[in-house]
Amino acid sequence: MGLPFMRMLAFDLGASSGKMFLGNFNGSRLSMDVIRRFENRPTFLRNEIFWNVLDIYNNLEEGISIALQKERQINSIGFDSFSNDFGFLDKDGYFINQVHCYRDERTYRNADAIYARMPKDVMHKHSGNQNALFGTLMQLATMRLENQGYLLEGSGKMLFLPDLFSYFLTGEINSEYTISSVSQMMDFSKGNWSAEILDTFQIPRTLMADIVSPGTRVGKVNKTPIEVVAVCEHDTASAFLSAPMGEDAVIISSGTWSLVGVETQAHIISDYTFRHNIANEGGYPGHHRMLKNVMGLWLIQECQRAYVDIGQNFSIETLLGMAADETAFQCMINPNDERFFYPGDMPEKIREFCGQQGQPIPSTPGQIVRCVLESLALQYRLVIEELEQLTNRSYGSINIVGGGSYNVLLNQYVANVSGKPVIAGPGEATAIGNILVQLISFGEIGSIKEGRVMLKDSIEMKYYEPENQNAWNNRFEEYLQMIGEQEI
Repeated sequence: MGLPFMRMLAFDLGASSGKMFLGNFNGSRLSMDVIRRFENRPTFLRNEIFWNVLDIYNNLEEGISIALQKERQINSIGFDSFSNDFGFLDKDGYFINQVHCYRDERTYRNADAIYARMPKDVMHKHSGNQNALFGTLMQLATMRLENQGYLLEGSGKMLFLPDLFSYFLTGEINSEYTISSVSQMMDFSKGNWSAEILDTFQIPRTLMADIVSPGTRVGKVNKTPIEVVAVCEHDTASAFLSAPMGEDAVIISSGTWSLVGVETQAHIISDYTFRHNIANEGGYPGHHRMLKNVMGLWLIQECQRAYVDIGQNFSIETLLGMAADETAFQCMINPNDERFFYPGDMPEKIREFCGQQGQPIPSTPGQIVRCVLESLALQYRLVIEELEQLTNRSYGSINIVGGGSYNVLLNQYVANVSGKPVIAGPGEATAIGNILVQLISFGEIGSIKEGRVMLKDSIEMKYYEPENQNAWNNRFEEYLQMIGEQEI
């Protein structure tokens, strides 16, 4: 061990909030405290959606200031966030654009033209990523089609959000591996940008920063000795690292999105991964991920927002309590139906879906939320079965991490429908994974495996055993039938 007591900051930016954590490591145990949290909401401007990046940066600086008031010595800091969104620097290093939110509909408008230039199967072959409208490539290609190519030609570099914040604090330009790997523009076999994709969509190679490995120390925070570590900057990559059950379990990072996946030693790109839209995502060395996105707790967050808009100020906890009191299996949705991706009156969208399927139409908030939770669990099982077939392996348990690991009702439903025990925790998974990479960078722990062993002694986990399996198995068969009919 190198240092008697190591203090690290983890800045974790989510699609609804941001947090700054102060981590303390004494050589055997890790403790963490939230020292700043703030709301992160997109701004709707005419027909566009943006992130308020300067406000986020102000909160980042304030978090560092608070940390330095609490502790005289901070060793390092790492940044992580959702993927795909980016900022531009001009050739002199000045920040020059408003940052679009990945839920902006601009890529939907241009999807057909983009896929006409490079079909989905070819895109997957080159990148290994899922085909999704929110990808960085889809956004850049849209800019070409909507007469914003001048930004691509005139900019010096494109940086993903964590790398942008790192640049603001250090002046150093780079692109961390895990967040680069999910952009639809990286070639896993080379660990570098795909020339075929960049050339096809006329994306200048000079726009792309050099890719650095997670754990690289990239500079120091302005006027301080605090080292900036390029952690696994894609929040899902960090979250998976914190899963104590590791490669022996299915891991679900449960939050605004639900990322259902498994760890593998290397990438897998095949006709099967394309047909099932299974994504390759880069991780810390030896911790590659094969996973699928499920719409996640965004559905409930949007329901809550819709109720607040009409004066019904339900908390999430109240909505979950209402759902627990409702009758099971009244209706279900396909959480990944395209209509649910975009903001706006989610309860009405759910009612519309159920009506189109000839199901009972949920009317109360409890019925709506119960429908969402049951449907998420059913979709998780479908994804788990696809992943088990891909890896030719049966996983004995499910480790749910992230904010959704506190959702007792959903955790129990997942155990019930999968027939597998569920281990829930840690809740602050992304920040913990962020910290683990900083510890490795400083030689405080030797591996992710060692870090996971330590976490079992440092965090509280909850366990759920399967119940009522026959009823859930029958419901799953009905779900498969509904999904199949939707695809016809």
